[in-house]
Amino acid sequence: MTGIKTYIMRTLLIAFCFVFLAGCNNDNPLIGTWQESDSGITMQFKDDGNVVMSNDKTSITLPFTTQEPNTILVKASTDGTIPDQTIIYRVEENKLILTVDGVDSVFSQVKK
Repeated sequence: MTGIKTYIMRTLLIAFCFVFLAGCNNDNPLIGTWQESDSGITMQFKDDGNVVMSNDKTSITLPFTTQEPNTILVKASTDGTIPDQTIIYRVEENKLILTVDGVDSVFSQVKK
């Protein structure tokens, strides 16, 4: 009987670990590359907390954090001379909709 109890406990423990590890997945829907079709602006949100914004002529990398509910905070300068930018976002299928000052910009996912 003790062997059966040990087997059941091990099985439950392993199952719990799989469920726990699956729940720890930080599958942030922002992570990936997005492009706005009209302007050609590309935004690449990286796992390291940086966003690379670029067009055909220039590129800039800035740190970002996500806050609830659906808010991105982009640090525009390290010394605070340029105010941080707060952006509301939502992801719908392969579209990223960014809202700044009530104006929406729609980006299509280029790659995850």
